[in-house]
Amino acid sequence: MKLRLCAALLSLGFALPAFALESGKLDYQLRSLTPAPAPAITANTQLAIDQLFTDPAPQALADSLPQWQKHTPQPLASQQNLWERVRNGFAIPDIESPLVTKWENYYASRPDYLNRIIERSNRYLYHVVGEVEKRGMPMEFALLPMIESAYNPKAESHAKAAGMWQFIPDTGKRYGLERTWWYDGRRDVVAATDAALSYLQDIHGMFDDWQLALASYNWGENAVKRARDRNLAAGLPASYIDLRMPDETRNYVPKLLAIRNIIADPAAYGVKLRDIPNQPYFATLQPGKHMDVSVAAKLAGISVEELLRLNPGFIRPVIAHKEDRKLVLPIEKKEIFERNLASYQQPLLNWQPYVTKQGESFEQLASTFGIDSAELRDINDIAANDRSARGQTILVPKVAGLDISERQTLAALHKNREAEAIDTGEKDTPKPVLAAARSGEKLAGREHKVARGDTLFNIAKRYNLSVAELKAMNGLKGTQVALGDSLRVGNASATPRSYVVKRGDTLASIARKLNVDLMDLKKMNRKPITPGMTLVMN
Repeated sequence: MKLRLCAALLSLGFALPAFALESGKLDYQLRSLTPAPAPAITANTQLAIDQLFTDPAPQALADSLPQWQKHTPQPLASQQNLWERVRNGFAIPDIESPLVTKWENYYASRPDYLNRIIERSNRYLYHVVGEVEKRGMPMEFALLPMIESAYNPKAESHAKAAGMWQFIPDTGKRYGLERTWWYDGRRDVVAATDAALSYLQDIHGMFDDWQLALASYNWGENAVKRARDRNLAAGLPASYIDLRMPDETRNYVPKLLAIRNIIADPAAYGVKLRDIPNQPYFATLQPGKHMDVSVAAKLAGISVEELLRLNPGFIRPVIAHKEDRKLVLPIEKKEIFERNLASYQQPLLNWQPYVTKQGESFEQLASTFGIDSAELRDINDIAANDRSARGQTILVPKVAGLDISERQTLAALHKNREAEAIDTGEKDTPKPVLAAARSGEKLAGREHKVARGDTLFNIAKRYNLSVAELKAMNGLKGTQVALGDSLRVGNASATPRSYVVKRGDTLASIARKLNVDLMDLKKMNRKPITPGMTLVMN
């Protein structure tokens, strides 16, 4: 596979939108409005609505940042499967590390998990691939959300990193990902993809090395720079493989390269990947108006759930319009939405701001505006033990009494705001036991008993077989095996392989020389090696 190099260095300026809403409180200069009397609310003027939804103007960063760019041909019409485009763009060099093999084994033994990620990425991957191509970046970066979040825009880590690209608040803010009461840009697939790729390009500009850029994305560019400077000061090599780093970062690049290797040649690992059409799933637009989430879904002719899957950054019943904020819709629904919006005669907003009075009861306010108390609290992030208002602005229905569709919308929004744990694949269903092993049938020929940590891939490699040959020998349809299973691995007359240790040999050098898995070699030979010792290879 040919590596394609990045060409021209461009500079790019960034805008940093200021936070308009902090700590869950509205800050849209509505406190100067006269609060509406509790018994009834008159219709708000458009001015009041605009005051509610308008954030302060963005502030430009002082310095523009460098960006690598190259011309990339448009995808060929013959490339019907998106994986073809992805494979053609791989460019990050391999590293010599047993960790790559470890993670190849891990993912190859979990094809259902890999395909679960692919199924989840189906809406977003075409867009990400296109953005990576536009910037002339290695296509491995289109796979990065697979190890960051399992391609889940709602994923949140224990460190409060959120979204498909797992931005922590500070880095997200630095790259223009707004977090307001209405919206979390870290969950926005389009905005977060742009921010993540810009961040990776900027780190690459620091080190001129994509592997170090990846390590920085996980560990932080300053931490990587310090580790690199220490090695350089000591006269040591300073590539990714040479630096001292936390275990998580040490495994980070091998994880990505392992997934890259499997996607590059899934058959070699006994994996069948789901196809993804080489065509866009969604399009973006700017409605130009504030509107309810339910109204936007109605205009597009889709469910609220589908609207939120494509727009996970929207977390309230109202979509607050901003010039740089995009609405994402299935590509075939864009024109339908625009046509319906142009002729829509009903109100776009069924919610309005209400400035509370000091000491007002939230229970009473809920009753006044015809909304369930729990719904009022959920919409406005009001704690269960917070009984009285403090003069804050809250969102309430313009018309008392919510219909069933609006209640379903609120339920969908509540679910949309909930953070989801990152799917690691470790909770997959138990591996099936082979029919022969269950029945006690004696397998003819040479056998291998499945030990802890074994996978079809490393077993096949150990016996100089392909995964396909091993599956055919044992009548396997999938790639999963269970602890204790007996597998046919060759003829009864086959002799075990061995190796006599030579002076200067290490387990790692022997594994490379014989093309065997280092972890397997260590399991089979637990004593320290010395010249003249015979190592078992089976």
